[in-house]
Amino acid sequence: MGCLFSYFLRPSASADIVETPRQVFSWEREDRQAIRKEDFILDKLKDQTVYRLPGSINGQQFIVQNCDNCIVYVFDHTGQIQIDDCTNCRIFIGPVRGSIFIRDSTNCVLATICQQFRTRDCRDLHVYLTCGSQPIIESSHNIKFGCLTFNYQHLSEQYSSAGINPWNNTWGNIHDFTSIPDSKNYSLLDQNENVFKHLPIPIDPSCSHLNINDSMETSVTPFTYGELYRHRNEERCLVVLFHDANASACARELIAMTKQSELVLVQTKFYTINEMSAERLFSGIKTYSSLVNKGPVLGLEFAGTNCVQLCQQALRTLLTTKYSNLPHFISQSANDANEQLDKFYNFASMQMFA
Repeated sequence: MGCLFSYFLRPSASADIVETPRQVFSWEREDRQAIRKEDFILDKLKDQTVYRLPGSINGQQFIVQNCDNCIVYVFDHTGQIQIDDCTNCRIFIGPVRGSIFIRDSTNCVLATICQQFRTRDCRDLHVYLTCGSQPIIESSHNIKFGCLTFNYQHLSEQYSSAGINPWNNTWGNIHDFTSIPDSKNYSLLDQNENVFKHLPIPIDPSCSHLNINDSMETSVTPFTYGELYRHRNEERCLVVLFHDANASACARELIAMTKQSELVLVQTKFYTINEMSAERLFSGIKTYSSLVNKGPVLGLEFAGTNCVQLCQQALRTLLTTKYSNLPHFISQSANDANEQLDKFYNFASMQMFA
């Protein structure tokens, strides 16, 4: 898994210098409809609990700044999020189409679903993430990252509205711009450190209909071990489900069945693969190469004792009982799986930079 890079176009010496226009917020646009600035900015609050329910933000920007000892719940999708100069705050943010940037904040808990995540000049944070790209920290210390498992009414629809796929989560693949030799500015939380250990469960009557929970079994994004399993020497297995209306449902049932066999889900990835890459990944088998033209594929990496055999048995049961026509691929041996996984994720990384 490679790091994300930023690309900049440098103008020639003779080019005219064009001043970058100031960002225009949603409440400043001339075409705004009954948008109140105070609904989208939380500023200088202390000892307060704030709720934003589904439909209240509806894809707009949202800002939290200069707050102390506050609890904030945003149960809606947003365009982008800025959190600045906050202390002792507990914050949940629903799906963010763009980036969430937290700066100059201390001793906070943040749980969020986003495309991009970045911190700067922060310390002592607990961060629970579903993140579609590599999380970035800069000039920050003692940042603890965990995989966010979460669900509430309308959350799945909000994922779609924000353009976020629940199968692409790189929560633990952290890039530190200001790393320390022989040390780390961050650490990874295991599966026992669920979000409600650090973020209070909402109890306000206005939220009761949302059925909020952090269960791994019902989470929109499945729990993955990710980097926690990078250096563990356990048998792996790759399962690929080709484009099909039942692919996600089958994947979730497969995860539940393999968990009963004490296998763990390491990573998942959902992306479009071209025929040339498919031919390399699937050893030139033309059937698989043609299937990738139908749409994105869903890949799952499992790990554990007798992983290949147990995954094959579980998938065979699902295909026999419920998903007989679902096109699929599964590793046939542990040696094959290691090579296939390397190729599968390398192709996914290439897609990110294409």
